[in-house]
Amino acid sequence: MIVDFKSLNKNSRIWIFQSVTLIDDCIVEIIKKNLTLFLSEWKSHQNNVKSSFEIRSNTFIIIAADESNLVSGCSIDGLVNFIKELEKLYDLQLLDNFHIKFIKNEEISTLHLNEFKSLAKKLKSDQKLIVFNNLINNIEELENNWKVDIRNSWHKRFLT
Repeated sequence: MIVDFKSLNKNSRIWIFQSVTLIDDCIVEIIKKNLTLFLSEWKSHQNNVKSSFEIRSNTFIIIAADESNLVSGCSIDGLVNFIKELEKLYDLQLLDNFHIKFIKNEEISTLHLNEFKSLAKKLKSDQKLIVFNNLINNIEELENNWKVDIRNSWHKRFLT
């Protein structure tokens, strides 16, 4: 059952899938329709999952699910398979963990993990680098800990 994103509880679980490249506006609109259909039918333990989504900056697909009906196992597999299908249909990379998104000159930039490690090692102690921490777990963290300085994220391990 799809609902308005803002109506979900702050503890609602989230999954963030980032595209390595920008998603074209017309493809974003098609993906929104596909997501609406998928989430309208999404079930966990035979019950509808109260869920929603947002697509931010033509890059991040954010899925949220109310945890009152525990989302696990097969329902998560179904979500991942749906994302894999989007990748195939629209020639996207949404499950790639080897690219890091960060903000440079007020724009979203992308580097391969190895290149990002080099960038992080050169960062001076007084320089800020805002990264997207896609490992957050819920809407509360999305609002407060998604776009953070590298020193407040798992990315800090790449600093010297």
